[in-house]
Amino acid sequence: MLVDPLKRLKYSLLTLLCIIFLGSSGYMILEGWPLVDSIYMTVITLSTIGFQEVHQMNGTGRIFTIFLIICGVGTTAYALKNAIEIILEGEIRDIFGRKKVNEKIKKLTGHYMICGYGRMGKHICAEFAMAGRPFVVIEKNPEVVTEIQDKGYMVIQGDATNDEVLFSAGIERAHGLISVLNTDAENLFLVLSARGLNPKLKIIARAGEEGSEKKLKRSGADIVVSPYVIGAMKIAQSVFHPHITSFLDTAVSSSANMDFRLDSVQVAQGSVYNGVPIGRSKIREELGVLIVAIQKEDGRLITNLTPETILRTGDRLICVGKPAQMAELSKLAMSELRS
Repeated sequence: MLVDPLKRLKYSLLTLLCIIFLGSSGYMILEGWPLVDSIYMTVITLSTIGFQEVHQMNGTGRIFTIFLIICGVGTTAYALKNAIEIILEGEIRDIFGRKKVNEKIKKLTGHYMICGYGRMGKHICAEFAMAGRPFVVIEKNPEVVTEIQDKGYMVIQGDATNDEVLFSAGIERAHGLISVLNTDAENLFLVLSARGLNPKLKIIARAGEEGSEKKLKRSGADIVVSPYVIGAMKIAQSVFHPHITSFLDTAVSSSANMDFRLDSVQVAQGSVYNGVPIGRSKIREELGVLIVAIQKEDGRLITNLTPETILRTGDRLICVGKPAQMAELSKLAMSELRS
């Protein structure tokens, strides 16, 4: 793992100060020079300026100067190189920028980690940004990281399969992880690592090859998406049911400029809706939101809803409504019944 450039500079400057201290002390002890003259002689020796000696030196002093040049000139050059690198390459700005991002990430809870910023990762990040959902991108390509930073997204440069990188992205506090790395092998290894680090994490992974879906699910992925299968299904449905496909694409898109959207809201424990029939909940009458289906905690999807259908804790309500109406329903579904 590469050492932080600021740490490299700190270590080299600290070593250089130690050499200046030892050099100055050596001249004071061996030659009996004053402090200022000793420091001056040490500095011009390390900087290879080549000024004449401050005072005449004996044989011991000259041998000490030789050792000082051998030990100190290389350290001086290394410190100077690190300083120039940081200044010229703008690493100071990047360092402080990374620190600000790291501080923001430390405060995140319930966020998503998007691992990989390829063709799929770009679109996923755009959708998350449109929806206002908190997320952190993990990408190891420095050029791509710069592109992500230009977008204003929080990003960590590193290998997503590395546990240390996952912890720096707050995996222990995250709600979910989306794995869209380049290969199925990388996605499989990432899913295994993430599941071990956070057993409660919701993991969504991409499968590129046939047979990878089962392996990814066995390794701990909750949802596995195959772009080729989904693409084929969408093309077919666009032929068979073009109007329905267009409607659903628009309804679930965060970028669509529409008065309504298709979304889901979960009934929390102790919610005002817990144990209440749909007819008595007044969700449609008071909020203007239409419940089209209910997904139970065990995954069952109920579509034949009636006014007598009872809402329970953990139910995820699939609804159609305006964004403001959906936001109000979400608040009520989370609020507790007051006695």
